[in-house]
Amino acid sequence: MENSIQRNYALIFKNVLTYLPSRFLIMLNSVIIIPLFTYLLNEKDMSIYLIALQILNLICTCSFDWITKAVLRFYEKYNINKSLDTFFSSILWISIIVYAVIFSGYFIFKDLLLTKFAIDNTIFLLTLFLVVPCGIRQFLYQILRVRNKAKLYTFTILLYQLSFIVLFLGIAQIFPNAQAILLAMNIAIFFIDIYIISTIMLNYKIKFYIDLSIAMETLKYAMPLIVTNSCYWFVFNFSKLIFQHMHEYLSTAITGVSWMLSESIIQPLVTVFIFACFPVIIKKFEHKKIFKPYFTNMIQLYCFLLIPVVSIFCFYSKEIVELIFPKNYYPAHLMLPFFALSIFMHELMKLINIKYHLKNRTYIEMILGAGIASVAYFANLFMINKYAILGAAVAMFLTECTLIFTNIFIKFKSLDYINYKKVSKTFILTSLIGLIAFSILHIISIGINPNMSYYKIFLASKIIIFTAIYYVLTFKCKEKILS
Repeated sequence: MENSIQRNYALIFKNVLTYLPSRFLIMLNSVIIIPLFTYLLNEKDMSIYLIALQILNLICTCSFDWITKAVLRFYEKYNINKSLDTFFSSILWISIIVYAVIFSGYFIFKDLLLTKFAIDNTIFLLTLFLVVPCGIRQFLYQILRVRNKAKLYTFTILLYQLSFIVLFLGIAQIFPNAQAILLAMNIAIFFIDIYIISTIMLNYKIKFYIDLSIAMETLKYAMPLIVTNSCYWFVFNFSKLIFQHMHEYLSTAITGVSWMLSESIIQPLVTVFIFACFPVIIKKFEHKKIFKPYFTNMIQLYCFLLIPVVSIFCFYSKEIVELIFPKNYYPAHLMLPFFALSIFMHELMKLINIKYHLKNRTYIEMILGAGIASVAYFANLFMINKYAILGAAVAMFLTECTLIFTNIFIKFKSLDYINYKKVSKTFILTSLIGLIAFSILHIISIGINPNMSYYKIFLASKIIIFTAIYYVLTFKCKEKILS
């Protein structure tokens, strides 16, 4: 490879590695927590927890998520202008106003949620209380990112996971239902927020007013994100709402844990690219530096490292379900491949859609999001009615395919930032190597009938060996794949 490409990969890999330990912690926690919940909670309580969690995600999407993204997007600009005090003061007061609006929504939507989706008032209140500590944590995490405090970021994730597990196991002795999870989350996240605030020096002088120009710029950037992310939320969760409304609690639980497992394993690895590289791209853009080679190489590395992980869910979904879930969750193996592919494509789309953020034209992504939500609505109604939970998975996958290809074909003349020919080559070659690795292992394992007492060890071994063969082959061919 050329020296400039090698330097790009070295810089990208260095940035990714700083946040990779925290991503592995999230993955490990999910592998433990999600199966634990399926064994300790009955189907209805599991479905209630999953719906409550998605309601929390929607509320955060409409409140603090867009605010924290605005912090990451404009921090460098106001840092250059030496006006961070005014910027953060405005963000603080906007956040307070937003939460007041969100909490008032409790009285508006309470009856709807309680009657339509089997959520009781205590669950809803615990979910609503989570918004504040979650929002504060996201804001603090953005500060850690722009300050490059990767070690503290990783440590606080580990601290949260340990405290959450201990709290849940203790509270579950008193409230053995979804309330125990949400209460444990409230206490653990609040504790982590206090710890981070006490550890880092937030020496910004808070002013008791909102700068109108900052507020307007932030809102112009972020308001379309609310609609966009709400539409994406709808695409990801509409099937669960349908099943829950129909009182098909097991279908809700199966769909929910399939999505959570896929997301919890794949997304932490995927989002590490956005975590590590988004601030770099923003700096290059704000300082008017060329970043097409860097960005192209980043997406190539994304495909190179992540396609093998997605392939595990595609080739070995039955083995994964048999290893970690109770028998009544076995149909989850039908959903895992489609969900894994959907998450991979969605996060790849986020990287491609950085163009809207750089040009401050997030309204285009909003329009596409609204259109795709309409497609998802009709696709889910048709596919679920015809194929049940498999139909829900296929509907999401087809929706994501439509979404990513639509966004790829929208271009700005003044922004040339991706070499799609190089990306396509990396994608195709890495995928072909996966097929070769699977074929090799399949041929080797033909005729092997393991003793039932060693059956789960056999299943786990297949996955581990496949992953090892896949990565060995890809790294052997990395010069060809990444050039």
